[in-house]
Amino acid sequence: MNKFTNILLAEDDNDDYLFFAETLQTISPFYNVIRVKNGLDCITYLKNQPKPDLIFLDLNMPLKNGIECLKFIKDTENLAFIPVIIYSTSHYIKDIDCAFKNDAHYYIVKPSDQHQLHEVLCILFERLSQDKEKAVKGKFVVRITADMTT
Repeated sequence: MNKFTNILLAEDDNDDYLFFAETLQTISPFYNVIRVKNGLDCITYLKNQPKPDLIFLDLNMPLKNGIECLKFIKDTENLAFIPVIIYSTSHYIKDIDCAFKNDAHYYIVKPSDQHQLHEVLCILFERLSQDKEKAVKGKFVVRITADMTT
């Protein structure tokens, strides 16, 4: 059983959220996706609710962006161990580098095809499961994109 069952998705776009959640259900019906619609709600959720096993952050959100949320997570002792994946439409190297400089574990450029997203998520969960200790410590960083290049 995958240990990453409770997933927090910070995503302001309804269509992107539904696309992600539906694709995740094709992998396993046991995933529980909790959605927050902006960066401020993400931080509030993390302060007041049970900790998720995994966090996906969109970069471009209202109120606080994904990098601001990432910094909050990594600067908060009881959250810093949670693997964080940036999940964004941005493929700009400056955004990718910024995410990794702030200790994101992975960066996924949002695919437009459900089959591609399914493949990317399967690879992600496999990598997280295979090397749990390195992933949790933030030492295992691989750039996963829609075209599957690393």
